[in-house]
Amino acid sequence: MAIQDGYTLLVLGAGVMGTAVTAAVTDSKMKPFPGKVILCSQLEKSEKRLKSQFTQDFVEVIVDVEKKKKAIETADVILLGCKPFHFEAVHAQVKDNLKHNPLVISLLAGVTIDNLSIFSDKIARVMTNTPAQFGAGMAAVALSEKASEYKQFVNDFAGCVGAALEIPEKNMDAATALIGSGPAMCLLMMEALYDGGVRMGLTHDVAKTAAAKVMEGTAKMALETGEHPAVLKSKVCTPAGTTIGGLLKLEDAGVRGSIARAVEEAANISASFAKK
Repeated sequence: MAIQDGYTLLVLGAGVMGTAVTAAVTDSKMKPFPGKVILCSQLEKSEKRLKSQFTQDFVEVIVDVEKKKKAIETADVILLGCKPFHFEAVHAQVKDNLKHNPLVISLLAGVTIDNLSIFSDKIARVMTNTPAQFGAGMAAVALSEKASEYKQFVNDFAGCVGAALEIPEKNMDAATALIGSGPAMCLLMMEALYDGGVRMGLTHDVAKTAAAKVMEGTAKMALETGEHPAVLKSKVCTPAGTTIGGLLKLEDAGVRGSIARAVEEAANISASFAKK
């Protein structure tokens, strides 16, 4: 059964990623578009924050457990945004309200489709990142067999964050590391560029803006040209110039290998979540 325009979207766990994806959807023009969005949080202190962030008249915020249970029964789509290690406790609380077998879209790192089948047999795993809140995110999508009929809807839903690609579930831990953890790694590199600029005399404001724009522009160049990063990098390197000198310092320090190994470590940690 297809998701219809005006459907009800319920967010279980309206934290950083849950609200980022919800904001991307509610700010989009995707069809079908939700007629009602219900944000559920365990924390009363979050209620004020959520109501100030989502001012649309079709968005409701719920912190009361009993109201949440009743709301779940009306949901066509559930966006699961709790902490990965909380999903079983969340299910135990609401399992009696899931008899209508809704489509469940999970944002949980390391929690497999098999793990999530306690909620529904229609499961979509989506791994995205914090830039989603600015429409500049990336999402990887993997579907259960029963969720395959919702493939177009899930890809459009995930695509609201910026871009989405469907991948086999076996690759979701790698996607979690590259997509989910990648922004923090980029920010560490951005911070290092910023520090270097300040060390050599740039003001903090200039160094911060320059470092951010360098990374933004480089990413856009790679996406729009479609060329391999190594090719684009070589085009910046003048013989005996500043860039090749700086790059050799990075190679001496093992920066390339460290970044690649950081992705590997993050992927291994993601995989370990499913074993707990």
